[in-house]
Amino acid sequence: MTLTHDLAAQVLTWHAWLDAHPEPAWREHETTAYLVEQFAAMGIPSKRVEGRTGAIAELGEGPRWVAVRADLDAIWMGGDDGYAVHSCGHSAHMAVVLGAALLLRDRSLPEGVGVRFLLQPAEETGTGALELIERGALDGVRDLFGLHLRPIEELENGRFAPALHSGASVTGIVTISGEDAHGARPHLGHNAIDPLIALHQVLSTIRYAPGESYSAKITRIRAGGASLNVIPGIAEAAIDVRAQRNEVIEGLQERISEAASGIAATYGVTVDVVWRDGTPGAEVHPEAAATLAVAIREVAGEDAFAEEIITPGADDFHYYSFGRPELRSAMLAVGVGLTPGLHVPTLKYETGPLPTAAKILARAIELAAQRD
Repeated sequence: MTLTHDLAAQVLTWHAWLDAHPEPAWREHETTAYLVEQFAAMGIPSKRVEGRTGAIAELGEGPRWVAVRADLDAIWMGGDDGYAVHSCGHSAHMAVVLGAALLLRDRSLPEGVGVRFLLQPAEETGTGALELIERGALDGVRDLFGLHLRPIEELENGRFAPALHSGASVTGIVTISGEDAHGARPHLGHNAIDPLIALHQVLSTIRYAPGESYSAKITRIRAGGASLNVIPGIAEAAIDVRAQRNEVIEGLQERISEAASGIAATYGVTVDVVWRDGTPGAEVHPEAAATLAVAIREVAGEDAFAEEIITPGADDFHYYSFGRPELRSAMLAVGVGLTPGLHVPTLKYETGPLPTAAKILARAIELAAQRD
């Protein structure tokens, strides 16, 4: 693999390949191989995650590390016969991180400080960061950066923000178990539909202080079968729960679980709630955000600088800093004129700002390496 000396051209070449080869969570085999090949071409060694997709590349020898995360997976659209698409901008994130690596390869870092590139799978399922943490990805890491493209309503094209305050999210899978009955004899069964409707109504009654941002809503319902004269005794629902603060989402889970117990007693059914696929809200370290702010201003100028962004969207990047107040961590927000929104298969954005984002990220890593 021959690399060009033109950073912009190289970043866009990387982006074009990655965008054309989307792979969903835990199936990013070609993506992992491509990234490992690109790092090898830069003379930066990498090691694949044993038994999984993803890899970790290291520039320098440490023992102190500044880390940067790139998320690899695309979103799976539809059912078993669906398709994958990079509708969350991860192809751009990978290209930017590769660009930062290319720049850092030719720059001097302080003795004893290295850069660790976390090539993380499965961000969309909320499980990839936890896997890398368990594999020691944060060993010796004091500073950590990530990045994310932003919709145009959050950030204008060509502008950059030094922190992204993502919200917390969790999914509840609710199973209601009653007993089927003939449509003409409802008294002989335990209808699962009525308690499901009750749960939907209860969700709208959960209240927090007006200043809190949160939501809880049913996103999927499954009940009944081919016979339309049978009242179903089994129903399943999925609940998407979000909040800006981790304390609030924990409270929401408790209240929903309590409500499910009350509904079960009222209707004579069993209501089980299993919580899964959650990600914590951002715990942005002020020093990390300040470092990114300096890098934005130095590289792109004051006109390109935007204030920190608060967004209800979630990202498993925040697992790295969750419960680790000593980790200086923040995500660079990148404005690319993205429409109509993230996770939409018709997503479009401008690639022009990506090389600048690579320069900002590289400069922030340099600044963090020089600290302490």
